[in-house]
Amino acid sequence: MRTQSRALPLRIVRTNDQRFQLKGGGKSRRHSGPGQSGLLFGAGEIVKETGIYEVVHDREHRERHEVVMLSGDSFPPCDNCAERVRFRLVRTAPYIFQDEDFEETD
Repeated sequence: MRTQSRALPLRIVRTNDQRFQLKGGGKSRRHSGPGQSGLLFGAGEIVKETGIYEVVHDREHRERHEVVMLSGDSFPPCDNCAERVRFRLVRTAPYIFQDEDFEETD
């Protein structure tokens, strides 16, 4: 006999600061909002928290964009502006294979 699992419904809720959140249907995971009071990190520095970072290029040769950086890696230099590139933590987010439901086992 096959048992059928019932998924909880998800609904999208707009918060006061115009961001969206999913409600219901899953376990809560550790992550945070705006990071470290807008601190900027430079190329060569070690990434302290895995998450989404905004990249700010010197002299704005390229528009700001977001990237995922992993804790323990170092922030890379830009091919164009070298070490003058800066990174700002937007929000932390756990790397999928460090999440308890997806951890790789040896």
